Amino acid sequence: MSQSQLRPRKVWAISHTGSLANLHYENDLLPPPPPHHVQIKVHCVGLNFADVFAILGVYSATPKEKFIPGFEVSGIIEAVGEHVDKKEWLEKRVYAVMRFGAYSTYVNVKTTYVKQIPQSWTYQEGCAFVAQAMTAFYALEELGGLKPQQTILVHSAAGGVGMSALAILEKKNAKIIGTVGNQLKLDVLNGKYGENPNFTFILRHPAYSFESRARHELNKLGEDGVDIVLDSVMGDWFWPNYNLLRNQGRLILVGAGSFTPTGNLHPFWNIFSWIKLAWAYIWRQKVDAFELITSNKAILGFNLIHLFHKEEVLNQIFEGLASLNLDPPFVGHVFSFEDAPDAIKLIQSGKSVGKVILNVLLFTSYELVIANSQQRPLGKLVKFLVGIVIRCLEDMKLNRM
Repeated sequence: MSQSQLRPRKVWAISHTGSLANLHYENDLLPPPPPHHVQIKVHCVGLNFADVFAILGVYSATPKEKFIPGFEVSGIIEAVGEHVDKKEWLEKRVYAVMRFGAYSTYVNVKTTYVKQIPQSWTYQEGCAFVAQAMTAFYALEELGGLKPQQTILVHSAAGGVGMSALAILEKKNAKIIGTVGNQLKLDVLNGKYGENPNFTFILRHPAYSFESRARHELNKLGEDGVDIVLDSVMGDWFWPNYNLLRNQGRLILVGAGSFTPTGNLHPFWNIFSWIKLAWAYIWRQKVDAFELITSNKAILGFNLIHLFHKEEVLNQIFEGLASLNLDPPFVGHVFSFEDAPDAIKLIQSGKSVGKVILNVLLFTSYELVIANSQQRPLGKLVKFLVGIVIRCLEDMKLNRM
């Protein structure tokens, strides 16, 4: 392959795991898209808790060698590989999910993992949708066996997966108790769902009183337990979650936020972070299999990355999400691509609300202002018109890069 066929790009790459200091901003060369792939000029990159775990080396799926973090992007298709219809794909606005490699200004992705962004959505909203919505949908529908009007407990309800779960559950007329980690997040959710009598939100802390407070909210909803728990926290809330389940209830584990390291794990002299992580690991929850039989409850774990080789399953998830006709997701924080380390630190702090996005392009940042300030019904029209202008400006800027 000649040098002229390689696409210059900027990437954030991890030389070796253990410290955010090992995340380096580099020049790189991307080969043309292989067969059945498209090449995306990236507008936005979505961040996830899994990025933190991967960078610090405590994520089992993390590559052993140097790698580029990230699982989701949005952008415009600039080139296609063999066996890909140019008329169908070229210049389309898309979002995509991948097994690492998203912290890049250009990416090659197989068409199976690429979908068009709805016309009225921004690039930020498209990027914020894909991984978190797929996680929430599969956990609730496939593993949880979700049925209309069930009662669901959603932890980290103001996070990316949590807010996607709320959107899905609202379509199912479910009764929901959502937990959050601070008052700001509580205010955000009450502002969005406060008029829905089937939605109630509580602070997760203190853990020792969580179960009693959750039961109090269940009583107000006229329920004596929950059918599904969507747990991205674990830790001190694991057994209260289990106790709140009804007979035939399902506890779905999609994350372990309580195990998130608060600092770098390297160099080795950072002994306090190691001790804290080791202590949490040693005292992690252990389940007696006989207890599951006796109580007639189920505990299931799920990680989206382990479905990436199952294209048929992923397509079923995409189709299921499309059938729900969900509103665009909530984008809470936007950083420039060059400020990726700061964005990762925000996620690591646990203070983020909604989705955290990296903007590769300058003009995309204005989309957040429009998306968060719209007032119906006129605001939707303004958002749509301004979105068209923004996309034109972005394309002009891309052509100069």
